[in-house]
Amino acid sequence: MNESRIKNRVKFIIHSRNGFTFIELILYISIVVIMLTAIVPFGWSTITSGVKSSVQQEVYSQARFVSEKLKQEIRNANGINSVSAATIDLNTSTNSTTVIDINGGKIRIRYGAGGTPINLNSDDTNVTSLVFTNYSSADNKTKHIGFTLTISSNYAGQRQEYNETITLRGSAEVRNN
Repeated sequence: MNESRIKNRVKFIIHSRNGFTFIELILYISIVVIMLTAIVPFGWSTITSGVKSSVQQEVYSQARFVSEKLKQEIRNANGINSVSAATIDLNTSTNSTTVIDINGGKIRIRYGAGGTPINLNSDDTNVTSLVFTNYSSADNKTKHIGFTLTISSNYAGQRQEYNETITLRGSAEVRNN
């Protein structure tokens, strides 16, 4: 009796199936492919929007910094020596000069006649335009300078999410009249 029980058990094990049929396998694979088709673009979109956001933050923070530095230097000057489209020469309190100009995509500031120019914007950004305008009064009692600054990311020719440009307009008045 024990033998017949063992034989029946062996027959049951041999005849039972522990796997997928071909149709079930195709069905499961197609469900996984449909889910991945929906998830992958969402993940890719998240990654590219993060990259675009960091590029925008870099450009905007550089533009803000340069704009505030230009305003600070103009306000703290004693007078204006000369203004051209892309250069301003300020007279400082120590009877020295401060020159701000653009060269090779960098806004530079130079303190004193023999001073070394210091770049104000980072290597990740490129200044494409800097224009100074003298709005001083005719009697020279009010010395006022306006500027327009265009700054962009320094990833030219790469993917669209790496490109960002901003144009800022600002002005400042010399406080020490």
